[in-house]
Amino acid sequence: MTELRLGLGVHWRRQPLAEMVELIDAGEHLGYDTLWITNEKFYHDMYVTAAMAAARTRRVRIGTFIADPYSLHPALTAMAVATLDEVSGGRAVLGMGAGGTGFAEMGIKRVRPAVAIREAIAVIRGMLNGDTVSHDGEFVRFAKGRLGFAARPGIPIYVASRGDHVYRAAGQVADGAMIATFAEPTGIAHARKMVGEGAAKAGRSLADVTLISRIDTCIHPDRAVAYRAVKPNIAVCLWSSYPDRAFVHRLGLRVPDELEALIARRDYGLIYECGELVPDDFVPRFAWAGTAEEVTQQVRRVVVESGIRHLTIMPIPCAGRSESDIATTFAREVVPAAQQAVR
Repeated sequence: MTELRLGLGVHWRRQPLAEMVELIDAGEHLGYDTLWITNEKFYHDMYVTAAMAAARTRRVRIGTFIADPYSLHPALTAMAVATLDEVSGGRAVLGMGAGGTGFAEMGIKRVRPAVAIREAIAVIRGMLNGDTVSHDGEFVRFAKGRLGFAARPGIPIYVASRGDHVYRAAGQVADGAMIATFAEPTGIAHARKMVGEGAAKAGRSLADVTLISRIDTCIHPDRAVAYRAVKPNIAVCLWSSYPDRAFVHRLGLRVPDELEALIARRDYGLIYECGELVPDDFVPRFAWAGTAEEVTQQVRRVVVESGIRHLTIMPIPCAGRSESDIATTFAREVVPAAQQAVR
């Protein structure tokens, strides 16, 4: 019997530390397998928060969500994740992706992310293996460097994306692919196909790559409240992927002109204003939102039709419901029903 595996996104913005600790503790006690600590610029530091999470937990894995190849040199990423792995007693997972938030402020341009991610993973893997690494690539340059301490060679590396080229890169070089954003089988099927193409190019099988479906999730008795809560996060996806709209058009959707014009201003401070312009029909394609029964139906459809067994949610708070409340409802009400569908 195949059991569902659960991941929980831990997103620390302006809320008090006590709320973040509550969410970390909930993830440990509710049976989540991995806590994915977010890395949105310029909020609380991902690695410091991950170390705090490691200190408070004993079982759950601690993942980066996400490290990118642009804002921090991959050699320093190798150093950071190896340190986190030692602090956590061998529970670290390196989640990588293209990143995006904060890049404009830092003068960073996110170009050819699939190439940059492949180069970064080559350096990171070599260093985790204890090798002296040299790399003279298009994006990553490193000359005869090595870690000054012994790291665990098998630290898993997952690549998160919603774009075809990066999906293929995940299939080529990663232990797993985190399929971000797609909340229904059509988008997931396309992502699986892209990962499979990358795996085949590297002489691997799709079975060699763990697939995770990562979805923004809000559960509330009033569907309208849940929809309103997740729309800013959908706007973030549209903002960070701009001007790429292939993943939107693939689902038969089109970004409204007024929303696209606002995103084109590249001002992240407008993201909540952008969220107000996200159409309702985007929500079930890019989020699990609604009542517990409605979200259960969405999840059941994904696990049955897509064959996905690893689910990671990013709980989105809403009126009267915290991240911990949503994580609890998902684990105790939604997952058991979805698990029955798998069985």
